[in-house]
Amino acid sequence: MTEQSKETKAVWERTRELGRQLDEVNGRLDTLEEQKLADRIEELSLVVKRLASKPEADTPAVWNWNAFTPQQQVGAWEILLQWVEGTFRVRWPRSYKEMLGYAERGSSCWWQHPDMVETLTSLMMSHHWAYLDKEASPLRVAEWLGRWLPDAVRQGKFILEECRAGYEGGNGHKHDLFENKALQHDREQLDGYLHMLRTGEVPS
Repeated sequence: MTEQSKETKAVWERTRELGRQLDEVNGRLDTLEEQKLADRIEELSLVVKRLASKPEADTPAVWNWNAFTPQQQVGAWEILLQWVEGTFRVRWPRSYKEMLGYAERGSSCWWQHPDMVETLTSLMMSHHWAYLDKEASPLRVAEWLGRWLPDAVRQGKFILEECRAGYEGGNGHKHDLFENKALQHDREQLDGYLHMLRTGEVPS
């Protein structure tokens, strides 16, 4: 009877030990389930897949107005004007007036100058890079405020210089033969020079 009690006791001790170990395993499983390990593994897998795969197509980092269709130009103008009036004018009113010619009069022809449109587009893109990009930082903001904004204002004032000088009412726009036009005589001379470079023949 004593010998059987020892065996029974040993079985009970082993059973209790197994029960304790099982409780420990269950506790660990509960912890893993709370951490949603499977979801994290799936997320990590997607991240690795994105990093390992090449993009299907290169997304242009800048706008090419020359390549836009009329419909694309309309969309681009809407985005640009929304930024110019909703962000640039509101947050930097003095720079807005200086750059676009409103410091001297209540009307401006800035939108009629392709180089001004390009400059404003660049300023908008660099603002996005400084403030809204996923890697935006105080250093980028400081660079935009200290470099890109003053440079754009300087360019804008230069672009509108002739229109300011010729202002006699209206928005002051002065027709410029060089804007989006080729002067025929000059182009003929240039074509002759290029022909000479290609062939060695001096044009008559």
